[in-house]
Amino acid sequence: MSSFRPGGATPGSHLSYSPWCVPTTINGVKCVVVNRDLRDHEVMAWDFVMNFARDNGLQIAEACLVPDAAPPAKG
Repeated sequence: MSSFRPGGATPGSHLSYSPWCVPTTINGVKCVVVNRDLRDHEVMAWDFVMNFARDNGLQIAEACLVPDAAPPAKG
């Protein structure tokens, strides 16, 4: 779910990622977070991503990412 474009969005970057499919690392594990909104907006893209994962034996997990808690305020 990325496109190649020389010059990219940032200098030295040749890939632009969809906001619905974002590569990241969670707890040291490389993964791709796929937003569920993709399924509602473009079902064929959702099916492609899910079938790609299944065909390649990749783990699929439904999750809700919660931001880290803010440190307690000093005072």
